[in-house]
Amino acid sequence: MKKKAGKVLNFVLIFGTLLIVLLVGINGQEMGAAVEAMRSMGGRWIVLALAAYALFGAGDAFSLWFFLRRQGCRVPFLYLLFVANAGLYYSNITPGASGGQPMQIYYLHKKGVPLGLASSALVVRFFSFQAMLSVIATVLWIGHGPFMAEQIGSHMWILIVGYVYNIVLVIGLLLVALKKGIVRFFINLFVKIGVRLRLVKDPAASTAKWEDALNTFHDSILLLKGHPLDLAVQLVAGGAQLMCLMTVLYFIYCGLGLEGVTYGQLMAMDVAQYVSAAYIPTPGASGAQEVSFSMYFGGIFPDGIRLAALLLWRFFTYYLSLLVGALITVGYGWRVGKGRKAIMERPKDA
Repeated sequence: MKKKAGKVLNFVLIFGTLLIVLLVGINGQEMGAAVEAMRSMGGRWIVLALAAYALFGAGDAFSLWFFLRRQGCRVPFLYLLFVANAGLYYSNITPGASGGQPMQIYYLHKKGVPLGLASSALVVRFFSFQAMLSVIATVLWIGHGPFMAEQIGSHMWILIVGYVYNIVLVIGLLLVALKKGIVRFFINLFVKIGVRLRLVKDPAASTAKWEDALNTFHDSILLLKGHPLDLAVQLVAGGAQLMCLMTVLYFIYCGLGLEGVTYGQLMAMDVAQYVSAAYIPTPGASGAQEVSFSMYFGGIFPDGIRLAALLLWRFFTYYLSLLVGALITVGYGWRVGKGRKAIMERPKDA
């Protein structure tokens, strides 16, 4: 009953946010101009925006395919595209994207992939994406710092919080990979604090749960330790995924007939917006995405067009994935576990 109520609440938050944005646009008399702006967007730019987001999802599937293949596990790429889209769907409807990876592990295991290997593939993909997010955000900030400061203004502290959060996350992942003892110390410390605050009822079970997650991630990174080329491929795939996602907004900008802001400047702002909103624990960062977009892109998308840009951007990068993910999960998910299972081979040498 609680799970069902939680799902309903998530969907209310997701589509409630969209409704609020539309109502604000109507009250501000921007809706008419927004509709006209969307009508003027050429089909070529719509196709390019769709292609960019499709490549983002395909990059997820490629990362899984490459890792599993290198570990001697052959899974059809088409099935991994299903797993990638299902993961995006469940990530987008659960707080903090918490439902995506568990469902992907479930679907991989139903296809015959061992649980440990499925978990490792997803952990490596997550680490590679977050690491490249930190690197690309830093490079773009250095290259377009003055422009970003001018656009963001007094809201710069939001970006700094998100940036520091992501850097700490990547450093934490590296510590898990290289220094299990340090992480184990913090696990025990946090469990003890949780017991004192009466947040943890079973300290032994909580410790065991975090120890298991620690061992899974550590073992995952060890799989790549002797294969630097494999790690490089994962990092490049993660960086390419991020840039495909960010390029969607550039195509929207061009499609709305705007000019004056370079591709690099727009990418810098888009990455900054992503970093600022990604740590908000609501489904799809709903609410935070819309608010941060309005704050960061007020000087890039003029009045009358800004609402159109926001609606198009959220449609291509969020609501479309909800629709496609739901259709794929329902329409194809029933076949999970049927057909040819994963073929286990001897892991390939780098």
